[in-house]
Amino acid sequence: MSKINFTESLLRVIISLIGLPFTGIQAALSKYFLHKYKAPGEMISAGTHLLHAIVTGNGTSNLPTILLESGMGGCALDWSLVQPALAKHTKVLSYDRAGFGWSTTPISEPTCEGYVRDLRELLTQLELEPPYILVGHSYGGMIMRLFASKYPEEVSGIILVDSTHEQRFIESTFNQIRYEERLRHLKRLRMGYLLSPIGLPRLLKQPIGAKRLPPPVQQKVSALGYRNNAYKAAYLESLCTIESALQLIESEPLDSELPIIVLSAGRQNEDWQQSQKKLLQLTAKTRQIIATDSWHSIQLYQPQAVIDSVLNLLREHYRNQTDKQASI
Repeated sequence: MSKINFTESLLRVIISLIGLPFTGIQAALSKYFLHKYKAPGEMISAGTHLLHAIVTGNGTSNLPTILLESGMGGCALDWSLVQPALAKHTKVLSYDRAGFGWSTTPISEPTCEGYVRDLRELLTQLELEPPYILVGHSYGGMIMRLFASKYPEEVSGIILVDSTHEQRFIESTFNQIRYEERLRHLKRLRMGYLLSPIGLPRLLKQPIGAKRLPPPVQQKVSALGYRNNAYKAAYLESLCTIESALQLIESEPLDSELPIIVLSAGRQNEDWQQSQKKLLQLTAKTRQIIATDSWHSIQLYQPQAVIDSVLNLLREHYRNQTDKQASI
């Protein structure tokens, strides 16, 4: 597995010591904003760390619980324009992966498989029982697909919100543009990891996380996105994307009858749109909906498109359950 190497870890410590006054200021500001912006959800133990979870709505015996998984570097508040509407119909969970948002230290194995284990533990601690409808944005879509592969009997349907296809992280498929794009991305995250202890990314206004949330929510996301843990978690997550992609490739195929909606952003480039078409092969019941005027974060640009897609699967589940009961 790709990890932060010893040289990088040592360099980060040296930078922290050289810039000791700034290191103290960064630590104090991070602590201040954690105090100022209280976690809106619960802090749940997942063994070596705590996960922040927001559970809303009331579950019923007829409808699944909705699990919301954010994209790379995201947090539970990414779904703040979606979760309240869905909670009117059933129980909904959003959460911060380890290291992001209010959750504490990153996990040692920040791959799709590691995150699925974390999510399973969270569901157990919260006593949220299946069935589930899984909603994953971008990289979060990969996590949700692996969850469904490992626990097919627990999943009623999946919404892939402009989800990443695993081949995006397989280097043998890279063209020159994609290769250079990945290098720039990793370089930016590496610098954030190395320099976050002295607060330089804070000074440059480069937090980890979403950028287009309503101002009161954005203030919280940005404040938490300046924490040292957030930069470390984001760098680790990106370093491990190749292994995450291989985990998906090697996983069991999804149930052919599993309903999946591929909700794609219409303003993405041609390469991305072609990767969305590859997702249509996941099951016999996979269909695509295009949010024509949306960029990548559909839950922020066109939240109603996400809400409508989830409600479609909720209605399908309810009809199927009703038909089964009628046939008994």
